[in-house]
Amino acid sequence: MAGRPFEDWPVAMTYVPMQPWEETYEPAKALQVGTIFPSLNLQFLGGKRP
Repeated sequence: MAGRPFEDWPVAMTYVPMQPWEETYEPAKALQVGTIFPSLNLQFLGGKRP
């Protein structure tokens, strides 16, 4: 622990890569599927592996 109490540690650290810009869905389609980017429109498996 190198002399640092747990209370001083950060709660979390994240890494979020940049989303490259791409062609987007029309607004009505984006609301229907939950994203404006087609590449992020992925099937939800509820924790199951494909």
